[in-house]
Amino acid sequence: MDLGELQELIRILEASGLAEIEIEEEDRRVRLTKQVAGAAAPVMHTVATPAPAPAPAEAAPAAEAEEEEGLGDGLVSIDSPMVGTFYSAPAPGEAPFVLPGDRVKPDQIVCIVEAMKIMNEVVAKQAGVIERVLVENGEAVEFGQPLYALRPNA
Repeated sequence: MDLGELQELIRILEASGLAEIEIEEEDRRVRLTKQVAGAAAPVMHTVATPAPAPAPAEAAPAAEAEEEEGLGDGLVSIDSPMVGTFYSAPAPGEAPFVLPGDRVKPDQIVCIVEAMKIMNEVVAKQAGVIERVLVENGEAVEFGQPLYALRPNA
């Protein structure tokens, strides 16, 4: 990749709503990331779907308690860096990047969020054990939405 191509990628990143662009050619890999302080989160247009059936009455207090406590029990979340579609595996029919019970290291790829036909790798920010997957494969996700519950290493 020459300087002109790199400058064009930078222009594309700055002009778009993307937070990151990654290009891999042969043995070279370029990742450009931007952080915009104070910027509003991207907006996602969705199609209205019927509301889910209400949970049984006895399940409501437990759900409310979990929601009030966040992930609870010392867990932290791995969040979506953008609006897009969550994919747990590198390609259809392949094994997921991580499953509950898997140990992850910082900067290890845990999933992909596709935005505008660009596959964006999501990485763990810290070492730990994946406790739960919080979204379904192929599900639309929002900016900042928790994707995984992680138990950090002590």
